[in-house]
Amino acid sequence: MNFRRRIVSALAALSLLAPALAGCSSLSDDAADLDGAGLVASYEEFLAESTTELKEIEGIGEVSQAPISGVMWESPVMIDVEVSEEFAEAQTVAVVETLRRVSDGYPSYGIPVAFTIRVAGESAGRFRVAGLGLYPDFVISNFNYWRALEQAFGAELTMVLLTDAYDEASYSRIIGPGNGAVSRETIAHMLIKYDALATVSSEQSSGGIGVAAAQGRKYEMWALPGLNASNHLPPRDVIELVAALGRSFPLQENAWLGLDYDYPAALAAAGALVQWIDNEAALHGREVAVNSAEYRDDEWPAIVAAAAGTAQVTGFDFGYASPEREFRFHTSPCEGTIEQTADDELLFAALREGGLASLEDLAPGRCVPNYPQSR
Repeated sequence: MNFRRRIVSALAALSLLAPALAGCSSLSDDAADLDGAGLVASYEEFLAESTTELKEIEGIGEVSQAPISGVMWESPVMIDVEVSEEFAEAQTVAVVETLRRVSDGYPSYGIPVAFTIRVAGESAGRFRVAGLGLYPDFVISNFNYWRALEQAFGAELTMVLLTDAYDEASYSRIIGPGNGAVSRETIAHMLIKYDALATVSSEQSSGGIGVAAAQGRKYEMWALPGLNASNHLPPRDVIELVAALGRSFPLQENAWLGLDYDYPAALAAAGALVQWIDNEAALHGREVAVNSAEYRDDEWPAIVAAAAGTAQVTGFDFGYASPEREFRFHTSPCEGTIEQTADDELLFAALREGGLASLEDLAPGRCVPNYPQSR
């Protein structure tokens, strides 16, 4: 799959896929047990040889494999490797170099491989790589970034590297919670640890811990309950907005990418989701979306409160959607068409009655930009 298409797919999947990334079920180390994945004989040989070679790395822990599927993984199998706490960095380098060396023996098939690094003693955190299209030093620098973030956060996190098999300088990384994290607790804890996380994020942006800034052909996404953010850690007020929304509505759990399995869009969960892109010119790059399976009159005060809270953060559009009712406002001016309904006017009137100070920067309805016409 084209790398840029994979990035676009990742951004789209953030709001469509259910959370399943944090754990593959362990199967036997014998690749022959993976017949259900429809593997060709050469790939089974590759997996068997990889497992044997990985187990010979000094001090390495358990090595296992599991079939995977999903729009982001080009590999049909995840190789899971446990490294020790004391020698995690050196063993991770050895894992990357071993898999690249073994794959070189199968050049005619262009064998892709996905692998997971688990640090012994951690139950929820994962470092995952979607392919071998990166130099080992790129992988290990991101591995160190993941561990620095975990230390700053004071809890386990997951990081996924999506690589480009044709360009070893292109990649993206996605940061999310560890498996089993509770939505509101995750966001509340992030606010407590925000300064420490911001320090680590700032250091990596300047190359302080050997990780190039997320720019150019590098991308970074934060996928937390109720939040999709790129290209770096969003400002504190954005996290505070997520926390405030979480007090009135469930946060969308599917903000985290379900990269292990295919999920139909119909499984997308209801709840609140904040979209934040580090580019004020991005179309619909900063908005709050509250989705509900049905509208209830007793939910109206919470809708107004969510809209008022959104209006306190500069530049955010707001939308509540259910099969019965929709309430929306956008930040002015709009260079395009404004889709406006009586419900949008009703919400705006409620905000006006509440004495919202920033009302002059808002307008009822949704702004649909004038997209350039292609020839």
